[in-house]
Amino acid sequence: MRIFLVDDHPIVLSGIKAMVEAHPDLEVVGTAREAEGVMDLIEKTRPDLVVVDGSLPGMDGITLAAMIRARWSRMLILGLTLHEEGSYVRAFLKAGAQGFVLKRSATEDLLRAIRAIAGGGFYVDPHVASKVMAAASSDAASIEELSDREESVARFVARGLSNKEISRELGLSVKTVETYRSRACQKLGVHTRAGLVRHAVMEGWLAN
Repeated sequence: MRIFLVDDHPIVLSGIKAMVEAHPDLEVVGTAREAEGVMDLIEKTRPDLVVVDGSLPGMDGITLAAMIRARWSRMLILGLTLHEEGSYVRAFLKAGAQGFVLKRSATEDLLRAIRAIAGGGFYVDPHVASKVMAAASSDAASIEELSDREESVARFVARGLSNKEISRELGLSVKTVETYRSRACQKLGVHTRAGLVRHAVMEGWLAN
């Protein structure tokens, strides 16, 4: 896993770099302390994952994350910040991040997040998860409305159920479940389970 780090605090940056490079399967291919020039550096180093600080000189991390996502749609992004507001975290996720970790969290949480994202998953710092759920009710995403069946299937998929398990829960054939799942993903603009989980977090589905 090739990782690029963006953080304006030199001590934090060096600490994360040392922590990551202590693991043989992880490699830091570049670092930056401000947003300016980061796109060019990413173009040169082509990392698999970019860790983005939320507060950067000249440009906030959310804007930078959105720029990275727009240019490299498959590049993974992990938000790292001091901010704990649910709406702030959701903005980071909407910008394209697959995960979010607070700077005050233990280094094990950062590693856990990196590995979860690298494995095609999704990660939200446990300290802010409940705030993200609460913010979802007052800041719903403006996405094409799902039918009741499409939403039900999408919710079950986000919770980790297989198509066969969902078919039993809803009394539908596996083929019908697959159809609803495909339609839901198409409307939401996601293509993986991780994408559905991210949408579920932003909508507050997992709090129910």
